[in-house]
Amino acid sequence: MREKIIPIYAGKPEEFVWVGFGSGSGTNLRECAKKIKPKAIFTDNPEAKLLELKEFEGIPLFCLKGDDFKGKSKTFNERILEILKSIEDKLGKSIDLIILGGYMRIIRDPLLSNYKDKIINVHPADLSIMDYYLGENKIDIDEIKLYDNERKKSVSAVRKYIGDNAVYEAIKAGERVTKSSVIIVDQKTDHGEILTQGPLLAVSDNFLELSPEEKERQLRDYAIKHQLKQKEISDWPALTTALEMIANGRIALGTEKVYFNEWRRVYLDNKPLPYEGYQVE
Repeated sequence: MREKIIPIYAGKPEEFVWVGFGSGSGTNLRECAKKIKPKAIFTDNPEAKLLELKEFEGIPLFCLKGDDFKGKSKTFNERILEILKSIEDKLGKSIDLIILGGYMRIIRDPLLSNYKDKIINVHPADLSIMDYYLGENKIDIDEIKLYDNERKKSVSAVRKYIGDNAVYEAIKAGERVTKSSVIIVDQKTDHGEILTQGPLLAVSDNFLELSPEEKERQLRDYAIKHQLKQKEISDWPALTTALEMIANGRIALGTEKVYFNEWRRVYLDNKPLPYEGYQVE
């Protein structure tokens, strides 16, 4: 039986409602606002620079200081949900998408359950790069081809570059290029289905030509600079492309977990995308 395909948004593009979450500069959300104006912006940081952006003038801005809720993440997310429901009441319409743009707190229930498959995040790493395991044993991807179909079902995959230090870890591991991934937000860290990926950014030749000792000494500083550049080169195109595709009803999700029993198919214009999602050139 063919799986059901469910659009993330199926309404009229002109009626599409999105809300942005950010904690810092807000540049990712700013770029999205240039494409489609948000209905509200939320921050957990009263000193966030995003509160000063001209692109958000006239847009309702909401702030709930996250540090006041340390150790009370459920209560914090409940309060955020109350804010979102008040926005919906004023609009007379549900929020169709929440975009996390540099939002530095984990999204938990009841937000996740109330906006299932309606929250997306951009992560500064190629989330299609995996470590593969057969049982507890790590294996090379080429080894998977040697197994029969039944044994392949036992192969599990773990995303290699997740978390706050993804760019640093990728460069340290010897990756010669990086790119950003836009994903559905779910219960696990940087785990949801990949919708889009941004253009590649090469690791600088100047860095690669350093001695191993110099590389180790300069790695942290270089990774910070590389990530800032990656935001413009890869984050922004990946995120704005995903936003426009969703608003136009072009992206949908399947209902079956077909990739390593972990991830569903993503569809673009009713055609299945590969696990890596849509590649923005």
